[in-house]
Amino acid sequence: MIFLDESLYINKGTNRVCYVHPNDKTKCLKIDLKDSKETKRELKYYKQLIKKNIPFDSLSKYYGEVQTNLGKAEVFELIRDNDETISMEVDKYLKNSNNIEEIENLLKLVPSLKKYIFKNKIFVKDLNTVNIMYQQNGEKSRLVIIDGLSHSNYNPFFYICDYFINKKINKSWNGFINSLKKREIIKENSFLSNYLI
Repeated sequence: MIFLDESLYINKGTNRVCYVHPNDKTKCLKIDLKDSKETKRELKYYKQLIKKNIPFDSLSKYYGEVQTNLGKAEVFELIRDNDETISMEVDKYLKNSNNIEEIENLLKLVPSLKKYIFKNKIFVKDLNTVNIMYQQNGEKSRLVIIDGLSHSNYNPFFYICDYFINKKINKSWNGFINSLKKREIIKENSFLSNYLI
């Protein structure tokens, strides 16, 4: 059993609380605050992606489950910058930075994220700036989806029909792009929207 305390606390979302893995700083432990259908759907979808050998280039890796003193935890990759600090959510980064060059560097990664999602047919039900981390690692900087994966469609046909997959991915992606375009800093610096396709 793994023992967790407040010194390992990272963040708390709607459904889960997240801690640094005490034995491995490259991993985090997510614990449900209540029995969650969303978590079950997410894990089911993760297992399908692993089975299909989908690369996890822009998606936090999943390592299985462990028992902790706070209950069952799911183990995921903990996204860190090159200085080993925990990477910042895109949402927080856009709120906290007034440096246009830094924001441009973040937005330059959006097309790569789009290519990754569409090429690998990954559907993120809740694709938003809170569920994506901006990992700053020099030339290897990337945007990484850490939450919101899965969908509510139980029909197995969804997984094998490209038409339905692409339709759902398109809707999710367009919602994400539109939310970015509404940011004041992007509206005030219109050239930044060139990366939002």
